[in-house]
Amino acid sequence: MRSNKTTWRFPITAWQTLLLVAVCVYALFIARTAFRVRGELYFTLLDDAMISMRYAQHLAAGSGLVWNVGEAPVQGFTNFGWMLFMSLLHLLPLTPPGISLGVMATSAALLLLNSVVVGRICRVMNPSGRYAPLMAAAITAFYFPLVFWSLRGMEVGLLVLLIDLAVLSSLNLQREDFWSPMILGVILAAALMVRMDAAPQAVLIVVFAATSRRLSRRQVIVLLIVVGLALAGLIAFQQSYFGDALPNTYYQKVVGSSVGERIRNGLMVFNQYAARDILMLCLFSAASIGFYRRMRSREVALLASLFVVQCLYSIWIGGDYAEPEVAAANRFIAQGVPALVILFSLALDRILSDVLAARQDVSRGGARSASMLSLGTALATLAVISGTPWFNWAVDNAPLLKADVRRVRAGLAIAQNTSPAASIAVHAAGQIPYYSERRTIDLLGLNDPLIAKGPLSGSFYPGHDKWNYDHSIAQLKPDLIADNWVRLSDYIEGRPDYRRLSNGMYIRVDTTLVDEAGLLSAYP
Repeated sequence: MRSNKTTWRFPITAWQTLLLVAVCVYALFIARTAFRVRGELYFTLLDDAMISMRYAQHLAAGSGLVWNVGEAPVQGFTNFGWMLFMSLLHLLPLTPPGISLGVMATSAALLLLNSVVVGRICRVMNPSGRYAPLMAAAITAFYFPLVFWSLRGMEVGLLVLLIDLAVLSSLNLQREDFWSPMILGVILAAALMVRMDAAPQAVLIVVFAATSRRLSRRQVIVLLIVVGLALAGLIAFQQSYFGDALPNTYYQKVVGSSVGERIRNGLMVFNQYAARDILMLCLFSAASIGFYRRMRSREVALLASLFVVQCLYSIWIGGDYAEPEVAAANRFIAQGVPALVILFSLALDRILSDVLAARQDVSRGGARSASMLSLGTALATLAVISGTPWFNWAVDNAPLLKADVRRVRAGLAIAQNTSPAASIAVHAAGQIPYYSERRTIDLLGLNDPLIAKGPLSGSFYPGHDKWNYDHSIAQLKPDLIADNWVRLSDYIEGRPDYRRLSNGMYIRVDTTLVDEAGLLSAYP
């Protein structure tokens, strides 16, 4: 007997499948970073991100943008807009682990949105393309450096989204629409606020838009005013509030090293780690530009330049500190990779369209086949450019996580077993200061202008090549040196005023502000 019941079917599109899989992967990535301390579930960001969290914590508490409450402001962060977002989270009724989780969840949403924007850029650049939008979105969604740096709390996800939105906006400019350049200017202004060194990419997009026939002279002036005022305002604020036009981190990483030293190191890490990620995409895109006349356009030149300028910037500053741990391109190069992925996908779209033209049709089956081919190609591409770091993640979890967890435990133990009046010194200036909430001396100088603007103490190593123990330890006399460093051991050996504890920390022998037994029990 025939049933009268109606069966409702909700077909899932390829785009929905992609976004659903991405949500699951991001959720698993975040879940695997969870750990317990004294039975309580914790999440934490990268140590670098936790430096920004300390500033956000103090700003939300009304103490201002300061490293230590009551001391003069110093800008030990480079991600101004992202830090402001973190401060907003600190105003919510959330625990510190909940705030970190909120940052990671926000980054996951930004990555998802960016994948959609990347697909839309492909659609605008080639409206008849069948493969590029989904392919580019999938590769971008699962490119490991973007996922890692974003979900571990850095501003990379937001910055990439803003740059890609700016590209999309620049492609949709209309001469008769006054708001088009205004919207583009606001997006670029936001990118500069998030991180000032978005300026190279912002300049390229402004030049592209200003030389476009889509804009009138008046619209170009509006765009230049909006972006120029944002950059000038940020610099003026930093000079007025912190006493320096540029972040202290800039001086710490650049001052004292020669251009030659930086470029040599930048080229070395580029060859060792970034080349594998980008070589296939670069060669394929370059060959397609040479072969297909339709690939030679101002829009293609913009995308190529957005990628190249990030590679040049990374080389000029000497690379980053974490390439060996992540086993992939650094965060600066990753910021330009979506533009390269779009080029690669557009090129492959044209090849697939030419090769398979005789076999394609406009039927539903043809569309399904195109989606499957797009996702399959994206998966194969990801296996080449991100297979190794994803495999490492599957086996050993997120890079740097073990050290981050150890520092959280140290910070909590210090908070529990020291007086609020105690001062501590650290080399890793993120988790330990944030969770201990103690006055902190930054031994590597990211938050100490005297060290940041001084000479190198060792061979060039971004962010880790300056220290002045005579200043930080002999003069400032921290009650506790909370983490170790090979250079510290050489300096402090034989000093009568400090004693090494069994957990690797150093305690000042005359301090009364540290419960040594309790500290060793909580952090053995």
